[in-house]
Amino acid sequence: MVFGSRIVSVILAITWQQALASGHRGAGHAGCFVRRGNQMLAVKLTYDGRKYDIPGGQTNWKEPASSTAVRETWEESGYRVNAGRHLRTVRGGFHIYECYLQEGNPGKGPDHEISEVKWMSRGEVSRQLNRGMWRFQRSQAYLYLRWLGNSRSGDNAGANSTKAAAVGNATSIEKTNTTKVLPKTGESEKVSGPRRLFLLV
Repeated sequence: MVFGSRIVSVILAITWQQALASGHRGAGHAGCFVRRGNQMLAVKLTYDGRKYDIPGGQTNWKEPASSTAVRETWEESGYRVNAGRHLRTVRGGFHIYECYLQEGNPGKGPDHEISEVKWMSRGEVSRQLNRGMWRFQRSQAYLYLRWLGNSRSGDNAGANSTKAAAVGNATSIEKTNTTKVLPKTGESEKVSGPRRLFLLV
């Protein structure tokens, strides 16, 4: 019986580690970082000093953390979202996911724990940070500024970026510091200033 119980304990331990690795936690918290253009989704709490936070909350038993982030975003903000990649795990095992809007408008009002749902620009996030109005100033709020400043959340934005925008039936791609090859010599020449190419789509 002792040997059998040890086997069961080992199996349970392995299963738990696999669950943690795959983002399926039995307990913890998770939330969504949602972008719309150059703004992020924030909610203002009715408790804890009525400060701002991203939508998120307690993970239900056996619920994947990513599902928690999606569910809590719907409950707290009224926006339906899809969970993308895992951005960061911060204070006390709080999982932050990059989430994407399913629809442009909320499908319902916020729950009783939320007094305001707001889209914040980077400047507004910074102002509220200076006022001490973020719930978790040191562990989370600075991350939002970084993610809003990058083309993709959590990535380091390069100095020479490529910008793409739809232009009619074509795609305009603008690059800086481009290099072209001279036709006969094969030597390269630095081209100063932006160049714009149009690719049919």
